[in-house]
Amino acid sequence: MQYIKSLFEDEIYYFELDDQRVAYRQIVIAEGQSKVSIAPDFMLAEKEVDFEPDEQIGLIEFEIIWESAISSYRKQWDYYKQQYLPGDSVTGILRMFYPQGCLIQLNEHVYAIADTTTLPEQMNGQPIGVGLTVTGIVSGYDEQNLWVQLDQCTIHS
Repeated sequence: MQYIKSLFEDEIYYFELDDQRVAYRQIVIAEGQSKVSIAPDFMLAEKEVDFEPDEQIGLIEFEIIWESAISSYRKQWDYYKQQYLPGDSVTGILRMFYPQGCLIQLNEHVYAIADTTTLPEQMNGQPIGVGLTVTGIVSGYDEQNLWVQLDQCTIHS
């Protein structure tokens, strides 16, 4: 992964990018406010990041900025993840696809991540898409992105 900082007008963008310049995490700071690539903001570049960075930064610097940006969500995350314990069967709505997998909304505040490659590509002849109901087993937590991790997912029409 590479980490970059870019300035665009009055905004500062921080990206975590893979070798194809696909963003995995993103922070946008404008007017002293941070928006991130996780709930509730979901600010993530949808295609390869194609502008030149103003500055390459290191992982540690990125993580410090990331943790600062998501710190206000930590207390709520700690509360909600106690409602989704490993081994629990949960159901939610598929809301979007990220490079890390598909994001499934479990309640107003909680999202889960599931490996897209373990889901069928089609259901009833239609491509799998946003809005479908997904059931899975809680396998753990992605503490970096504040997501519940799901395995053994099935999709319902």
